[in-house]
Amino acid sequence: MRKKLILMFFFIMMLLTTSCSMKSIELHDSIESPRNNNIPICGRWVFTDYKLNAISNMDEEKAQSYIGLEAIFHEEFVTIGDENCIQPSFRLKKVDVEGYLKYHYKIVPEILNLESGEIEVISVSGLEQFFYEFLKVSDDTILVNINGVFFTLKKTSDDVEFIQMDTLAHEGNVSIETAELTSEESIMTGVLLGLKSLDLENSQKGVEKWNYRTLFIRSVNREIVSIYEMENILLPRRTGFWKVKVDRQVVDGKINDNIIVYPLNKSMAVEEEDKLIIEAKLDSTIKNILYVGNDYISIENIHYRSRGERLLEFYPVDSIGKSKPLQILDVMGEMGREAFMEGFNREVLPDKEEYKNSLIDIKPDEESFGLFRKNGHWIFNGRVNFIENGIYSYKNFNIKAIPPKEVVYYDELAIPWNKIKAKIPEALDAFTSPNEDILIVLTQNDIFIYTLEGDNISEKPMENIKLKPAEKVIMAEWAVGRYPKIWEDEFLKNISN
Repeated sequence: MRKKLILMFFFIMMLLTTSCSMKSIELHDSIESPRNNNIPICGRWVFTDYKLNAISNMDEEKAQSYIGLEAIFHEEFVTIGDENCIQPSFRLKKVDVEGYLKYHYKIVPEILNLESGEIEVISVSGLEQFFYEFLKVSDDTILVNINGVFFTLKKTSDDVEFIQMDTLAHEGNVSIETAELTSEESIMTGVLLGLKSLDLENSQKGVEKWNYRTLFIRSVNREIVSIYEMENILLPRRTGFWKVKVDRQVVDGKINDNIIVYPLNKSMAVEEEDKLIIEAKLDSTIKNILYVGNDYISIENIHYRSRGERLLEFYPVDSIGKSKPLQILDVMGEMGREAFMEGFNREVLPDKEEYKNSLIDIKPDEESFGLFRKNGHWIFNGRVNFIENGIYSYKNFNIKAIPPKEVVYYDELAIPWNKIKAKIPEALDAFTSPNEDILIVLTQNDIFIYTLEGDNISEKPMENIKLKPAEKVIMAEWAVGRYPKIWEDEFLKNISN
């Protein structure tokens, strides 16, 4: 009997140990960042064909020169012709091919000899920049859009020769090392700042109106070489540059705002067609953009005619105005949902004790969240809406969850916020570049641009840009290396549009 008890004891301990081990593995796997051990495209590929269309920014001769070029995909390196991407990250999504091509490129699948249905889209990004996006037609055929031209690539080999990969990696490392050795001669930085200000002249009583503009700032070797401005928001996306603007209509005394988002590489006729689709719903609301990034947009939707409700809403950029707002679960998963409820329980319920045992439900809507700036970073806030003493009201609460890379790609400060405040006490917000060479500081009335040398902020700002009333940043997209000049050319091309 004693022997049986001992055996049972050891058996139970083994089960408990195994259970704990499994839990540890599951927890570790859920936290650890995914690795590119099984990348969605690998091996050697060759350019075999191309399709020009109405929005192509490349002539026939240039497109023909791509035929025969090789592309190599490896977990540590991707190269297309002369272009290299070191330490690539891969992002795969399935989309409806007809909707995807029509919305992004204004073409139908038949032009590319594709059938209707779903297709895999694989985005490749480098350390700080988007590289290219590929449509996976089959295991041995992919498509890539380069300057409006669709190229067909065929796989030639599953294996990448390690000798050549080592050579490519070495060349990449040499270029990086050279850049580091001659950093004073080669640091190139650009930023697109999206700004929102109150329009004091055109705002009506109880109905705010905001103006939007984009600044482009480019520096070389810690010196500002250009600053440009345009109306509305110029948004750099993986598929090219897009325009974001708010269109206000007044019909029979009713005001309605609509957010218009469209790619710049299409005709005005198509733009108007999309605009009409988005404006189909006139719901007498005014819209306040809080944040816009590559794939997502955060807004405040204000129902000024019915109790003045101010609702937070979060959308994919591709479906703003065409779908329901996302829930926190859609963006942050279950952990984000838990942080959402924890923030509500911690910051709102203690102040609303009278509601705990009443019939009034002030449980927050899980669609009610958005992005706000605080101490130099983007943070999630939730919002609960309620009626108090017969008056509509709301309260924001902090969500202790860091926005994922899919939402805010770059949100780093090269130096601590408290050090910025110590140097510039009037600072309300700040941004530092991925190159850690410039610091942008917003005060109540100005944007100041400083140089950075390690942890040291320059004594005086290089440039000073005046802010408009209550102006805030709603977008900050950085470019480094060869990209700032490309962005500048695109900005200048569209500055009057």
